[in-house]
Amino acid sequence: MYTEELEHEILFLRQQNAELQKQLAKSTSEFSARITQLEQKLKESKQLLQSDRQAELAELLALFNAIQDVILILDAEGRYLKIAPSGAPLMYQPPAELLGKTIHEVFPSAFADSFLDCIQQALKTKKAVKIEYSLPIGDREVWFEASISPMSEETVVCVARDISDVYNELLLRKAAEAALIQQEARYRNIFETVNDGISVIDLDTGKIVAANPAFYQMHGYSQAEFLQLIPTDFIHPDYFHIFGKFIKSIKKGDEFHTQAVDIRKDGTYLDIEVTGKLLSYNGKPHALSVVRDISERKQAEQEQRRLLAILEATTDIVGMADAAGNNCYLNKAGQKILDIPASETNKFHISEVVGLSILEEFQNQIIPTIVREGIWSGESIFRCRNGEEFPVSQVLIAHKNEQGEVEFFSTIARDIRDRQQIEAQLRQQAEDLAQTLQELQRTQAQMIQAEKMSSLGQLVAGVAHEINNPVNFIHGNLSHLEEHTQDLLRLVHLYQSSNVPEFQNGSCYPTGTLRTSLCEEIDLEFIQADLPKILNSMKVGTQRIRQIVLSLRTFSRMDEAEFKAVDIHESIDSTLMILQHRLKEKPDFPEIHVSKNYTYLPLVECYAGQLNQVFMNILANAIDALEERTNNEVSLPTITIQTALIDSNWVKIAIADNGLGMPEKVEKQVFNPFFTTKPVGKGTGMGMSISYQIITEKHAGKLECYSKLGQGTEFVIAIPIRH
Repeated sequence: MYTEELEHEILFLRQQNAELQKQLAKSTSEFSARITQLEQKLKESKQLLQSDRQAELAELLALFNAIQDVILILDAEGRYLKIAPSGAPLMYQPPAELLGKTIHEVFPSAFADSFLDCIQQALKTKKAVKIEYSLPIGDREVWFEASISPMSEETVVCVARDISDVYNELLLRKAAEAALIQQEARYRNIFETVNDGISVIDLDTGKIVAANPAFYQMHGYSQAEFLQLIPTDFIHPDYFHIFGKFIKSIKKGDEFHTQAVDIRKDGTYLDIEVTGKLLSYNGKPHALSVVRDISERKQAEQEQRRLLAILEATTDIVGMADAAGNNCYLNKAGQKILDIPASETNKFHISEVVGLSILEEFQNQIIPTIVREGIWSGESIFRCRNGEEFPVSQVLIAHKNEQGEVEFFSTIARDIRDRQQIEAQLRQQAEDLAQTLQELQRTQAQMIQAEKMSSLGQLVAGVAHEINNPVNFIHGNLSHLEEHTQDLLRLVHLYQSSNVPEFQNGSCYPTGTLRTSLCEEIDLEFIQADLPKILNSMKVGTQRIRQIVLSLRTFSRMDEAEFKAVDIHESIDSTLMILQHRLKEKPDFPEIHVSKNYTYLPLVECYAGQLNQVFMNILANAIDALEERTNNEVSLPTITIQTALIDSNWVKIAIADNGLGMPEKVEKQVFNPFFTTKPVGKGTGMGMSISYQIITEKHAGKLECYSKLGQGTEFVIAIPIRH
């Protein structure tokens, strides 16, 4: 049924199949043997692995049991699953009682919540969580440091170690550190607030590297300023060598003590007492210096020495005694007068030097008064060692402490045996002096009045000269005005008597030969033109008179006897107006030029009349000085007046001339009473003295004179704006 090819193919396939079956059987047999072999090896491996694991587990169990830390295995709810037996002594409860319980069943709720949070955090983050806590174990409080690590999805292992010793040591260390910080703060507070200056000095450079505020304050520098200084900036040059000794002594480890002088920032000197010691600062040897300001003590010691020198030099008896009346000091005068040797000044009671006649009064009245009131003064009687008694004028003082208790007594007594004669002489001298004083006051009043009269004479001369010109001018023009008026009256009368209709109608120029010739004769047109000019001149003259009178009133200030705010420039100008006649050109002398350099001045409170008198004296002297020069000596005699504000409280008025000037000897005496360089009859020598008194005493100002021979003189006035 099959073809030959197909049969061959089938045969070939059967042969192949038979071979494949043989190979399959062979492979199956080999695989079975191999599987049996592998199973044997697997069995052997399991046995070996089980043996190794048991050994490892045994080791881990031994290690687990040997660890003294608390080792716990807990589930996610905080239930105790396993507890290492070695940690039993540190357990809150016996391990057998804890297994199967949750931490909430064992511990207080707050602690259990906190511990459970750590368990859940470890399970969630897959990381160890650390916690510190304390538990009462037995009779002590035990501190634990615990690490909670995840073991599986639902279990954790907790290893807790007793850190009580470490914690207590840490607490002690923290307490020590806190105490140290507190002590450091206390020392820092002392360092910052102590009155003495404390500084740290670099032994190599000598510079201050640290100091407390008191040190900077006593030297007047800020901290930043002082740290930039070198020793020579604040140590007195006379004490540089002592500073060198200070550095050497501290380097050797010795303590150094001395007194020296420092220099403050403002240049004043500072007496100091210095104590130095070696100090380790920033790991390097430095000098710790304590500086005390002893300026007041030095001053007190100096004053004490000065006072003692005075007490020893005085001729009065000076003594001191303790509260019981035992003498403890007696000056040399007292030793001599009372005949008590210096070696015995502290070996007697003060009652021994009191006169017997007043001893009872001294003990029963004077001493109680001193104790009660603190002081007594009056006349008493002293007794010498030889028994001689003599009267004294005495002051007794009781020196008390803060509680009012007497600490010691002091006395000053003066021998008044010759007082009666001296008092009589003094009374006579007092009477003589009183009489002399009255004469001097009367003479001074006369001199001041004479100076006033001299000034008034200049004033009257100036006023008379200035008023004379305008008055003469008016008088001369009045005569012409009278003639013109008479002519006009004649003309009017003539026209009135002629009954001319034009005149009656008001015409100024009626027709007619007679009338025409008369108008020409009197030059009616000129009269009409000149009459207004004359009247205007008269007006100018009267205005000039009014101006002069006003200047006179401004100068005299008769209605201003008290302080009043005035314009200084107006006062100077009024004085110049009064002296105008002396400033004008004269046949033998040119006009004196006045240069006024005025600056703004506020109103100044002053005695205006007295101040004008000063201006008058200075200006008059300047004119006199200029008139002493010839025309060849000065082509333009000049008085320069300059005003200025010194500051917000003072003004300055300078009046200078370019006259002959004064030699230094004369300049020094210019303000002395009765000193004058003018000839007899021309000056009293009181003008500048009174001016000086007006400026310095009446106005609390300054008046100074500057003069150079051959160049001129300048007077400078400085007065306050307000008083």
